[in-house]
Amino acid sequence: MTGSKGLLTLATRNLHARWGETCYSWRDRKAQEFEEMYLSELMNGVNSALRVIDELDHLLEKIHADCD
Repeated sequence: MTGSKGLLTLATRNLHARWGETCYSWRDRKAQEFEEMYLSELMNGVNSALRVIDELDHLLEKIHADCD
């Protein structure tokens, strides 16, 4: 699970960095709407997924320890 979490985190950081670059040239109302409609929702979903990955990782560690 750790690898998946790392890949998702890296992809999210890259997206955030690219969006920051885009905001230098796209500063109108549509850019703000895009960020609110899509990027904010996406980031919320990613954060939820990261929490679930952490929970699953802890659960798998516990299962593994219980089996030993």
